[in-house]
Amino acid sequence: MRALLCLIVVSFLVIQTARGVRIDVVWTEALMIMLAHYFTTRRFVSLSHELRAKLEAAGEIEPDESPLHLPKHSVRILLIAAFVGLGLYLHAHGRLFESQALSLLVSVGAYLLGITARGFLAWWSRHTGITSPAWWIDFKAVATLLIVLAAVGLQLVGAKEIHGVDASRLQDFSLGLVLYYFGSR
Repeated sequence: MRALLCLIVVSFLVIQTARGVRIDVVWTEALMIMLAHYFTTRRFVSLSHELRAKLEAAGEIEPDESPLHLPKHSVRILLIAAFVGLGLYLHAHGRLFESQALSLLVSVGAYLLGITARGFLAWWSRHTGITSPAWWIDFKAVATLLIVLAAVGLQLVGAKEIHGVDASRLQDFSLGLVLYYFGSR
């Protein structure tokens, strides 16, 4: 069900953005909630195939079924392909930097970049035994927090420009950074 809902919402957003139709913010918010839920690992502990089968047979855990009976990761690949396709389409038509399109693609891209970084680091750790040091994880969290606090503070005091740079750019950057951070967690 969630795979189908996510595919419907992504299709709607991609089609409307490609058509140049304004999308209400509630759709983008729903998208980010769905992506966060869809790309979140369902299990906190990795289980071997044998142990998973044993626990499923005993009724201890629910079977790990593929959404829509498609091969593993198919829906995730379709979701990513939809946004890559949208970006390519908009680029080919000279519309990639339109406000609505750029906002959607940067938001989704930042989150997916975080997920990709998390996946790569998990793969790297499994193959090398090297994990990210605690100071790096703490640094990433503190840096994100400080940048978001700065963006919020500037917004609250009504700052329009900082050293000749539009203050809203910091707000956009902080949103992308937050989405990257949550994707990489």
